[in-house]
Amino acid sequence: MENRLLMGDGLRRNAGKFPLKVAAKDNAGQITYGELNARVNRLAHGLLSLGVRKGDEVAVSVGNRIEHLEILFATAKIGALAIPLDVKWKALELASVLSAFAPRFIIAQEDCLGELAKAREIKDLQSLQQIALSSDRSYSGLLAGQSEAEPEVEVHEDDPFAVMLTSGTTGFPKGCLTTHRTFVFHCINNAIEKGLGAHDTAILSSPIYFNAGRSFTLGIVYFGGTMIVHERFDAEEVLRTIEREKATYIGAVPTMCERMLHALESKNYDTSSLRCLAITGGKVHPKVLEDLKNRLTPNIYRTYASTDSGQMAISKPADMARKPSAAGRPVWCVDLRIVDDDNQPVKVGEVGEIICQSPLATHGYYKNPEATSASFRDGWFYTGDLGYFDEEGFLYVAGRKKDMVKSGGISIYPLEIESVIYGHPAILEAAVIGVPDAQWGEAVKAVVVLKPDAALGGDELIAFCKERLSAYKVPKSVDFRDALPHTEVGKVNKVKLKELIVAEMG
Repeated sequence: MENRLLMGDGLRRNAGKFPLKVAAKDNAGQITYGELNARVNRLAHGLLSLGVRKGDEVAVSVGNRIEHLEILFATAKIGALAIPLDVKWKALELASVLSAFAPRFIIAQEDCLGELAKAREIKDLQSLQQIALSSDRSYSGLLAGQSEAEPEVEVHEDDPFAVMLTSGTTGFPKGCLTTHRTFVFHCINNAIEKGLGAHDTAILSSPIYFNAGRSFTLGIVYFGGTMIVHERFDAEEVLRTIEREKATYIGAVPTMCERMLHALESKNYDTSSLRCLAITGGKVHPKVLEDLKNRLTPNIYRTYASTDSGQMAISKPADMARKPSAAGRPVWCVDLRIVDDDNQPVKVGEVGEIICQSPLATHGYYKNPEATSASFRDGWFYTGDLGYFDEEGFLYVAGRKKDMVKSGGISIYPLEIESVIYGHPAILEAAVIGVPDAQWGEAVKAVVVLKPDAALGGDELIAFCKERLSAYKVPKSVDFRDALPHTEVGKVNKVKLKELIVAEMG
């Protein structure tokens, strides 16, 4: 057999090495590697019998459950292209994406069928064949009576594996096309940089249909660890699971970290088993980072990554004391540059756009050549993020290019101000945006959520910032909210927040 970097091969090998080991657990039960590989093969043969062929697109409207893993590995083994969708999408969103990507098949869980039916009324989706997790033409029916032998489909490492949807803050989601080789490299990267392997028991509680959760989840299965799948994030349930299962690895975004810290204020949990808290999806502010180190685990790995690029830089536990604000150093297989608006490299310490060249990056946006040409130039991916390198080669991220506030001709980076605001003990969550201002062009505004029972006035917070920031960076105004809008992966949705604030300003 030809040696290839194929996602399906990882599962096949683990079924031989660890046949009785638990591969995954969810709300419905658990499954061993032997059982998982057998079910995946039966599903693969069932899909073939239905007419799914190599290269066919299979949309997947299934949330955090073992069946999602089965589908991804089954499509991988027959060379079909999986397109995981957001199970929370409404009919219009489903109709738009399904008509743009035009998959031949869709596998959907029960509570997605109603919106899918409405989507068919909005767009002509007659050619889309539907497989429900429970119906006459059912998922279980596809497995019934099928062979557990490996499917005899020739799949190559450069064949497409999955389309990963970006969890963008505005506009139509882009589909990032990845090959088997690309995704195996994602797994290898997690092993090299974070020690991911068969020794790990990991928790997934972020949406598997976005890459923040999918990347390490598939890595755990690829290398033979145990994956505990939560349907949704609940801070107390995650902490209970760490204690009960002696979990060693958990992936989280900053908002999830803040909620776990809030839960730890009222009850202690034994989290000593954690060897890796992997944080991605935005900056962790220094005060939050210090609290995580003291109250959850000191084994904190922060990754600077995107769905489009994969991981670009990592900050490891030993870096935290010396460089708490750094995004880290570039990961082993990635080249990073900082360039100005003329595409010229900038000096150490100067802010510019971060661009990357990487085997972890998408091969382009699926069926969207315009978006591909806008973001990929001469083999480099242009992230839209601003940052700089220090003299030791550590990367610092200053924020999104589009989030930068231009006030009185001066460029102001909201992340710096947010880090200061998070240092106030009354703050639960904060976002800094620029709003229209007649005198300055844009004025800095802080929008904050207070901790329960905390009291704080806008003037007090402004005074707090004045002690710690240059005058031009201090917020001109403060808005207090009960909650901030978030994207599906837990980032503050600044585009939506700014729209709301500006609309209220009239």
